[in-house]
Amino acid sequence: MQVFVMVLSAVLGVACAGNGDQVPKVWDALAKLRGKGALTAEQIQNLYPNAVAGQDFPNILVIPDRGIDCGAFKQPGFYADSSDVGKCQIFDRCDVNGNLTSYICPAMTLFNQITLVCDWWFNVDCSQSKQFTEYSNSRLYQGQEVHLLDDQLEIAEVAGGAASAAAPSLSSKKKKNSAG
Repeated sequence: MQVFVMVLSAVLGVACAGNGDQVPKVWDALAKLRGKGALTAEQIQNLYPNAVAGQDFPNILVIPDRGIDCGAFKQPGFYADSSDVGKCQIFDRCDVNGNLTSYICPAMTLFNQITLVCDWWFNVDCSQSKQFTEYSNSRLYQGQEVHLLDDQLEIAEVAGGAASAAAPSLSSKKKKNSAG
């Protein structure tokens, strides 16, 4: 009976580990990674056409030899190169066998260590990336029941509270769409 209880506890622990425990919560983490308040559409429209490659965002065209080794990382996953060489435009994937593959994000984008995709340069403060290396990578290869990112709005609704960071209201969008 003790073995059954221990196994059941372990299974429940793993199942719950990926659902609702991310700290900070996803919207808060994205705000912290951005390093500033979210930009409005008007601000982005003003920023975009005036952006200068190499000044506002890195302009790396070739992946240099950086001597990266998967043994330097805690686990398999995707890792932004936040060094002066990579400037978060370069990111690395270490697979479960310890094989390294390096990538360059397209122009005007940087690797987002939370969402694990290339994102607009104004959404990523590369100096903040290192603190989020385990944020999503810890959830990779954990099975189908573990989500990459917690849905902060859903968790808040279940808990009967509100999301701690400003985020779009999904329920209000549904109401608008059903009325029109």
